[in-house]
Amino acid sequence: MQKDYMKRIDFLKERVLNTRPEVDLECAKLLTESFKETEGLPLVLQKAKGVQYQCEHKSVTIWPQELIVGCSGSKIRGGIVSADSCWSVLDNELETISTRRYDPFYISEEEKKLFREVIKPFWKGKSIYENWVAQVPEDVKKLKECGAVFTDRKFVRGWGEVTAGYTDVINEGIAAVRERILKKMEKLDIAVPGDYEKIIYYKALLASANGVVALARRYSEEALRLAVIEEDPRRKEELLKISKICAKVPEHPAETFHEGVQSAYLYHIVIIMEQNAASYNMGRMDQYLYPFYKADLEAGRITQDEAQELLDCLWVKLSEPCLFQDYVSAQFSAGYPMFQNICAGGIDHTGSDAVNGVSYMLLQATMDVQLYQPSLSVRYSMSKNPNSFLKKIVELISLGTGFPAFHCDEVGTQMMMNKGVPLREAYNWNPCGCVETNLEGKMCGFTAFADLNLGEMVELTLLNGVSRKYGRLISIETGDPTDFSSYEEFEAAVKKQICYGIKCLVKASHICDFISKKRPVPTLSLTHRECVENAVDYTDGGAKYHVGNGIDMIGVADLINSLAAVKTLVFEQKKITMEKLLTALADNFENEPEIRKLCLDAPKYGNDIKWVDKMGAELFTFIADEIESYRSHMGTMSPGILPVSGNTPFGLEVGALPSGRVAWKPLSDGLSPMCGTDMEGPTAILKSISNIPHDRFMQGTLLNMKIMPDFLKSSEGMAAMMSLLKGLCSLGVFHVQFNVVDQKKLLDAQEHPENYKGLLVRVAGYTAFFVELDKNVQDDIISRTMITEME
Repeated sequence: MQKDYMKRIDFLKERVLNTRPEVDLECAKLLTESFKETEGLPLVLQKAKGVQYQCEHKSVTIWPQELIVGCSGSKIRGGIVSADSCWSVLDNELETISTRRYDPFYISEEEKKLFREVIKPFWKGKSIYENWVAQVPEDVKKLKECGAVFTDRKFVRGWGEVTAGYTDVINEGIAAVRERILKKMEKLDIAVPGDYEKIIYYKALLASANGVVALARRYSEEALRLAVIEEDPRRKEELLKISKICAKVPEHPAETFHEGVQSAYLYHIVIIMEQNAASYNMGRMDQYLYPFYKADLEAGRITQDEAQELLDCLWVKLSEPCLFQDYVSAQFSAGYPMFQNICAGGIDHTGSDAVNGVSYMLLQATMDVQLYQPSLSVRYSMSKNPNSFLKKIVELISLGTGFPAFHCDEVGTQMMMNKGVPLREAYNWNPCGCVETNLEGKMCGFTAFADLNLGEMVELTLLNGVSRKYGRLISIETGDPTDFSSYEEFEAAVKKQICYGIKCLVKASHICDFISKKRPVPTLSLTHRECVENAVDYTDGGAKYHVGNGIDMIGVADLINSLAAVKTLVFEQKKITMEKLLTALADNFENEPEIRKLCLDAPKYGNDIKWVDKMGAELFTFIADEIESYRSHMGTMSPGILPVSGNTPFGLEVGALPSGRVAWKPLSDGLSPMCGTDMEGPTAILKSISNIPHDRFMQGTLLNMKIMPDFLKSSEGMAAMMSLLKGLCSLGVFHVQFNVVDQKKLLDAQEHPENYKGLLVRVAGYTAFFVELDKNVQDDIISRTMITEME
């Protein structure tokens, strides 16, 4: 039976579903006005005063029936343009952004005029993205232009991929942070070298803090205004309560569950205003909200249903904003995802079971709302978490929303320790963005800075550094493959191409870090204690722990399967020569179908074939070693395997491969086997994948699986799924996520999108509305192997 509060949730949800994404220029306009007024001030102070100005002048709207209020922009489904970062992205696409293939945004003629006459003239030549375009190295540019690497994400997404200190905001309040800042300032003297810089920075932090408080007060005033004119007694009471709460938090500590939720969310929207970034993660919400829930229950201030309604309202609010990014970046993460990751479960700082009542409620919120945000993740400890929690997880999986992302708790802890975090703090890790590991209020490091196209690395080896699609030399020359006398020579050449690609990305990362120092984030820094303590911004190394930017691998199965095919067919069984293989690949197997059949029949990753899996383990240990051999001013460079939807655009750049994959088709996604080649069932898949050194890929590893919906309709199927997840943990596999949807339904949704507006699917590390995805991404999801039974 439907709960009474679901009428409200359904109303709020329909508003999101029926609103098209729009470009939102209000924040850009206000930031421009503020920067004009503060010309001559240090950049960090200009930025902070810009945030304060936005908070004091932006639209403050409380939409009907809302219980949790706030909006980072002015529109329900708005993509905020960060003028100081990437105004030129909109300039390049002003006339095409409403109709582009990936993630279109509507923009009115009035807003186009605002952009041309106000925003563009002021920011021209000043944005971070323009700095990057001017400074990107030539060798990186070559690889990027030909689809071997992707590097632009950070410049259009901002300083995301972080978990701010929500616990401190809720428990202590912004006023306590201001007090700490003022005490630090009292001890400073401009006559002492270095103190002036600190004073400037503390003034910036204070401006940001004042902005957060001012925005909350404005929402309080708006709620009171609406309450005065509201005729419905129940809604009047709700508005008066909202007014009272926003007058208190996040300036002061929260004392109730409702205050805790609203406090965290108000701070959350301001850091999005400061820098419209992907992956501002709200972290372990069940841990920081549970004390308030427990106290309210015991005092009789709230019921479980009332608390659930508040979480459901928050889930709708987190589904409203849309990630604004350029057309190319959108290809790599189609579906407007904000990557706002919230975590439930796992263990606490003592190593004990951390599952509590709110843990179950977070899962229930996703079951109730069924929108594409927030990205709900679970940490599961097989030895500590109760079976009832795992059962609730499987119940959510069975709904087919693509949630939750399932993480093995122990592997996540090992990843954090590999980042240099001691065990006691590593226990408190949280999933970030797609599948990355992060630490609330303590860690800095852009987890998905760049992507390396492993399919292209194989192709460049076969063509001696030449791109097949573009017909020109873009990489190093590693020799004519027809001269290789052994498999070992071929593998060594592939590794040289990979090393060259990695070095280019490290160079790009270092330049990016240099440029990004011009992009301070004092509002985000407010809740990183070390930033406040040492007067150093988050972007300049102020956080407690730093990890060099993340370099992610795309095309895992393409790499392993291609090398396995060359090893088997050319050098061991000698069924074909290298010349014949190159000829077949050049014409996309069209004149050599028998060679393609040999390639497809060659041993494949994902089938528990020991030597193939060992090859994969050695290759990816080599890749992890190579990436970790580099350092940045942030710390050790770090590897990951989280392609988002990048396997689709990267595939468009790569010709036929020895794996049997034909030209221009998507590469394999994440850790998943190549579509249609995993023949031994899900247990074999997990056993193969377990050979990849997950804890070495400290930014996270990603596995997609697809389940027939009917399988999870029986108690036996649910039990089998629980066993599969336990098996995943016992094998040391970090992550898995499921699409539970019938293939026929997806095909029909392609043909009749108007009938499937709310259909959710898991893309790769995030969930999106199926009908908002590009057809290439849709086709990739449809083609994934379907699991119909389990051993």
